[in-house]
Amino acid sequence: MARTSEEKKEMIIMNFVSLIQQHGINRVTLNDVAEKSGLTKSALYYYFESKEVLLIEGFEHFNKKIQEKLVPLIEKAKSPKDILFIYCDFQFKVFFGGYEEFKPLMEISTEVFLEIQKYMFNSPDIAKKIMSHRDSEMSWLNSVIAEYIDKDPEDEKTKKITLMFAGFLHSFVTMSCNITKQAQALSSYSIISDFPWRLDNIDNKDVFEFLIGGIDRLKTRLFN
Repeated sequence: MARTSEEKKEMIIMNFVSLIQQHGINRVTLNDVAEKSGLTKSALYYYFESKEVLLIEGFEHFNKKIQEKLVPLIEKAKSPKDILFIYCDFQFKVFFGGYEEFKPLMEISTEVFLEIQKYMFNSPDIAKKIMSHRDSEMSWLNSVIAEYIDKDPEDEKTKKITLMFAGFLHSFVTMSCNITKQAQALSSYSIISDFPWRLDNIDNKDVFEFLIGGIDRLKTRLFN
């Protein structure tokens, strides 16, 4: 059965990701993507007119999949605290292979990931798209935290709490993911298994309680 237009676009995006994993964003061309996808360059241009457009569409593709997974989970939550836990738990599952569809992204090396970030933020169109998504996510998270602490979401102190919560969560998850990748790369060395500071041994529930405790303490300090 012939692929639909959307299926072809997804196939191209996944081949693009695979090539980036192997060669890095700067060395991958549309010719490479067309060849791997079994398409002529003109056929590829029908779907994506430039590498920048392909990167934006790829970003939107994975963001849509994230929403499709996360939103139904959040809809089942009974309280703002439940929502915050689901959000934290989801971050861990995405980064640590809990969802098959996100594994290609998580298998990108740290070096290539940093290269992608630099490439994306050097493109105004891509940077604008990323920052727009980030603003929407942070505004939503801020509204949840405001409800949890029973404070005005427009209050700068509420926004400070949200920024610290998100910053600590994303930094911890990213750092844990990077260290886990390094440990896997060095798994043949017995010293790694005996290393006492391995972050992959930390339960995500412990991280959540740490973060929630931080929200509670900051609320007391900032609003009293």
